[in-house]
Amino acid sequence: MNWKSMNWKSRNGKSRLALTLQRLGSWVAGAAMLLGAGASAQEADLAKTYSIAALEARQTHGSVDVVALGEGAGRMYAFLPAEPALKGPAPAVFFHHGWQGMDPSHYGALIDHLAREGNVVLFPAYQESDTTSPQIVVAATAGAERAMIAELGRRGITLDVQRVVYFGYSMGAAISLNLAVHAAAEHLPPPQALVLAAPGDAYHVAKGPDAKSIIPPMSALRPTLPVVIVTGAEDHAIGVPTGRKLAAALCTTAPDRKVFLLLPGDSHDGVTIHASHAAPGAPDTRYAIPLVTPLPAVPQRIAGRTGFESSASLNQLDFFGFWKVLDAVIDSLAVAPSSSPRYVPPAVVFRTGFPGQTYLGTWPDGTPYKSATAEMPCQSK
Repeated sequence: MNWKSMNWKSRNGKSRLALTLQRLGSWVAGAAMLLGAGASAQEADLAKTYSIAALEARQTHGSVDVVALGEGAGRMYAFLPAEPALKGPAPAVFFHHGWQGMDPSHYGALIDHLAREGNVVLFPAYQESDTTSPQIVVAATAGAERAMIAELGRRGITLDVQRVVYFGYSMGAAISLNLAVHAAAEHLPPPQALVLAAPGDAYHVAKGPDAKSIIPPMSALRPTLPVVIVTGAEDHAIGVPTGRKLAAALCTTAPDRKVFLLLPGDSHDGVTIHASHAAPGAPDTRYAIPLVTPLPAVPQRIAGRTGFESSASLNQLDFFGFWKVLDAVIDSLAVAPSSSPRYVPPAVVFRTGFPGQTYLGTWPDGTPYKSATAEMPCQSK
């Protein structure tokens, strides 16, 4: 939960990391051929559909504009698609980070991907340090988001309220759940879907009165609201137990709109990918904006790039796990909001057994990466 204690580089250094990402890139050219020669046509189709090339093809905007407001726990960023600029109401991702993750660079690659594919990404700091009480972070988040929505409105930028996704990682998952229940009271657009990655709660970062849970009853969620809980299978201290607790309480959510996904770690040919609590992290130093950065010094535009910055935490659990889920959920809202009877939940996320739902790619030589596990929350026995 504490980002300052996390080491993004592997013990073997950057050389292995660079090799890993180089190998990941080679999948784009070689995976379909390798699979087509030695495996089923379905696997070949999966390798083509869920590839790094497919992810990059979604990034139709050349750069990202940045709007910053506030100070301390009230600091708030909006990352906007640019080149070309937005036209009309835009889909939005309310991005609620993990404890001590106030610097957007911890998630910069994902933010960049989301913004460059056309989403407004709202990123509240919500805390000043690890001494911030978890009991105030929901109010801090809501206040900052209201201020940013108003500022964007003054700039002629509006959000498409029928295409709003709340994404929460770790403590951010608890914030997302709280705001999903209290959006009307907080004068925020309610989510049309929730994606909760490695969910945590106040008792993971505080003691005494500050450790009181900030997660509301899951039964208070709209029954038709799609809820995805996705975590690394090795996140035994936070993501897995909290995810299972939340999943067990999703009894009033429609069966075709809830899922608990476990992403495994794997090793092959001397390379190991860990599915720990840090797995959703997607660092990109272009997005480094320490909380103490004065507002005038915050960059106003971040130029696009080809490929992704080397990082021990950026791997296929992101590309074919967390990112695949987010993209599919966002895409599903383009047809109709989840509050509409016309809404169709994305099969690749919610339909157990659907090809691609548990697919996490292959290693460079065509060896399949371990498959994810999909569980049905609050399943009758």
